[in-house]
Amino acid sequence: MVTKLKIGKLVLDNGNAENLTAMEKKDLVQITSHLKDSTISLITDSRITFTPQEAWETGTNIQTAVKHNPAIVRGWILAEVGRLVKEVDANKTLSTDEELQFCCRSILDDHPSLKLEELRTCFNMIRQGKFGKLFERLKTAEILECLRQYEGEVRAEIMERLHREEKGEKFKPIERNEDAVNLTELLKDVLEKPPPIIKDFDKMGARLKNRTENLAKKKD
Repeated sequence: MVTKLKIGKLVLDNGNAENLTAMEKKDLVQITSHLKDSTISLITDSRITFTPQEAWETGTNIQTAVKHNPAIVRGWILAEVGRLVKEVDANKTLSTDEELQFCCRSILDDHPSLKLEELRTCFNMIRQGKFGKLFERLKTAEILECLRQYEGEVRAEIMERLHREEKGEKFKPIERNEDAVNLTELLKDVLEKPPPIIKDFDKMGARLKNRTENLAKKKD
């Protein structure tokens, strides 16, 4: 089964842009100008894969993508779901256009923070059986559950690791520079010898005391 992905006037078989002419590829770049480079590669080549961390760091948020390119993004999600149910051997699966469209809408509604690259990464993990056995069933509920697990476990682990790395970098101890001037040595003389102005005040105080004592004697 060949999945058709329509982008403007262009039609891609299984999301691949290999057979497009130079002019068609130029048109494709203009149509998808609001998407990140990795996302443009994603929607035009079904063979491109990402690690979970790459998907998070370089991906395009679904809501942002739908806002600028609604037809393209919805068509791409539809094509991705279609490829998934075709490649996973399940007896009960999405078999009609209505079921595919419902699944696509559910993904957009339930996972607005998901990135397009994460969607493909999650679907590849489903193909690899990393979310456990599907018990011969792969419908909308099962796909949404796998996406929930992906966000709650795989992405959460990435976010926690990145947070730890950022925190560790922020509070990284300052390394001592052996060539730096030792402040204690620099101020040693100052700390051991009172500055001249202090001595002047001492003399002024003594003179004032003597004068006060002499005035008191005269009164007596």
